[in-house]
Amino acid sequence: MSQVLMAVIVALITWYVATAMPMFLRWSFYLGGPLVGGLVCGILFGDITYGLQVGATIQLAYLGAIAVGGTLPSELAIAGYLGTALTMSAGLAAEAGLTVAVALGSLGLLCRNAYMTLNSIVVHKADQYAAEGNAKMVRIMNQYGSQVVPFLCYFIPSFLAMYLGSQAIEKLMELIPAKIITALGVTGGLIPALGIGLLLTYVWDKKFLPYAVIGFFLVAYLNVNIMFVAILGGCIAVLYMFARKKEG
Repeated sequence: MSQVLMAVIVALITWYVATAMPMFLRWSFYLGGPLVGGLVCGILFGDITYGLQVGATIQLAYLGAIAVGGTLPSELAIAGYLGTALTMSAGLAAEAGLTVAVALGSLGLLCRNAYMTLNSIVVHKADQYAAEGNAKMVRIMNQYGSQVVPFLCYFIPSFLAMYLGSQAIEKLMELIPAKIITALGVTGGLIPALGIGLLLTYVWDKKFLPYAVIGFFLVAYLNVNIMFVAILGGCIAVLYMFARKKEG
């Protein structure tokens, strides 16, 4: 697949996930999350394992992130889809790509704020048609007109970042000393800890501390596969839930 075509596809997917995808798919099924973005990019680049590694690493940084009053801490579509695609196109390690994705997600908020501000023009136009009793134009303005500004705000920056950014990153990686690359990997490894820490602030309870310690020792000292720990944790959670129901 040519680089231009790949840039177009990634940009289209980023735009669709960020603004055009139905809200229930984006959040209820979490198709807008970096983990799914890793799967999609893995399919596009022909390396699903690598894509999932990058997507899962980026996802860890946003485990505890929530939207408060419509305010997002980062633009997950750009971090998860565009960030993963750029990381894979440059062949970066997942940890190093995380620093790129987080920076892109923060910059992506500019795209979000721009389209939410400029889209007010479309909203007022729809109100005008509603006052005139033109239901057809109201529907057109809401379904199609409302996507013109988001398309410009998301597609164009994503296309340019994918088309020019991957080449720039590849050239930059050739110039950057190995020690700095290692430092980026270490920094990227710290960011997931922040995401997990944020998540723990919402679910922390002293009575669950032993389970966290058990999981840590299983992975750190017994080298147990993380998937095994996740399945074991899920089973313990179900057993705990059944036990609580019997007590109640």
